[in-house]
Amino acid sequence: MTVSRVSSERGAIIIQVLVGFLVMTAFLMFVVDYGVKWVSRNQAQNSADAGALAGVVALAYDNYTDRTDSGPAKVSARQVALSNLVFGEAPDVNIATDITFPTCPDGTDGCIRVDVYRNQARNNPLPLWFGTLVGLTSQGVRATATAQTAIGDTSDCLKPWAVVDKWEQHWEEDAPDTTWTPTSEFDKYDKFGNPDPDVLDPDVYVPPSISSPGTGFRPYDANGYTADYGREITLKVGSNSDFEYATGWFRALAITDKTGGKVYENNIKGCIGIGYKIGDELEIDTEPGDKVGPTKQGVETDEDSLINQDPDAYWNPDLNDGRGGVAGSMYKTSPRIVAIPLINPELATEANKGGRTTVPIANIMGFFVEGMDGKDVRGRLVTIPNLKSSGSPQIGQESAFSRLIRLIR
Repeated sequence: MTVSRVSSERGAIIIQVLVGFLVMTAFLMFVVDYGVKWVSRNQAQNSADAGALAGVVALAYDNYTDRTDSGPAKVSARQVALSNLVFGEAPDVNIATDITFPTCPDGTDGCIRVDVYRNQARNNPLPLWFGTLVGLTSQGVRATATAQTAIGDTSDCLKPWAVVDKWEQHWEEDAPDTTWTPTSEFDKYDKFGNPDPDVLDPDVYVPPSISSPGTGFRPYDANGYTADYGREITLKVGSNSDFEYATGWFRALAITDKTGGKVYENNIKGCIGIGYKIGDELEIDTEPGDKVGPTKQGVETDEDSLINQDPDAYWNPDLNDGRGGVAGSMYKTSPRIVAIPLINPELATEANKGGRTTVPIANIMGFFVEGMDGKDVRGRLVTIPNLKSSGSPQIGQESAFSRLIRLIR
């Protein structure tokens, strides 16, 4: 009698199913739970980046010195960071400890850092579904970002208008008057460009520097924005026979070292692509004529004029807590906000007398072009972002109309 020694295989498939189940569970834990973490990690970084950029914009354009928990930089950073959800919920951002102002890599103090959390330590962990099968109950992420604002002391899009900067008013129509107004004139010289003996207390101009805002136009002071931000002025073309400069007086420039009405007009419409920084010399256009035709064509009449590049933009005095701002633009920064060089009226006199053919840039201001009044260009003084900064700045924070905003880490 033969006895079979082959045992039954019944139930063997159960072992394979269990092994497969464990493998699939581990795979699901990796794909789902780890996928949640990686998605959340990217969202947390977006939150930190957005918060840092919002904070540094407020630091640059609202109040550079207010770094308190209730100041615009910290408040803006936290609000924007919280508005960027991390896996469906706002991250945790402690305004006192998670928003700080570290020293920038270049040694300046224009940086803001934002840390965001969605983790166990902040009591807002990410969900974990399949990890519970192996004893894991929660997971978390955190992210950090640092943004910097720097003085924008360089522009590759200067307009060909060298505008006299603001001065300290001492004299007006042969009478002492210490109140500067947009209709004031610079009283110091006679019609030949020599000191006028009848002006007993001449007006004074002090250029901005790294240690002092001087007497010129400036958008900020220790309290935030000044009255110069949003100030309406009219740019009036001058000549080499002018020595009593009205506010907004300018000389035409040959920025590309080329002259002619068409070159001048094209420089108004677009960017020259040549970088000039504060302190650089600008070539004065010595051709005769006041260039009224090319100015009008470049500013408002040609199809590609500044006005027609963004025709619906306008100045709204109610924006920005009553400071005013540009509304209706098709762009983040309207092409009608242009960079204009400011010059020292004393050196303008030397140029008008023939003692020099160039004038140095004392400052660069933003100018929203509203239109033309006759042959004059009317607009508003504004800040202007994203101009290039190079080397050590020549002016301080209070004088800087232009800023460089960048995410550095």
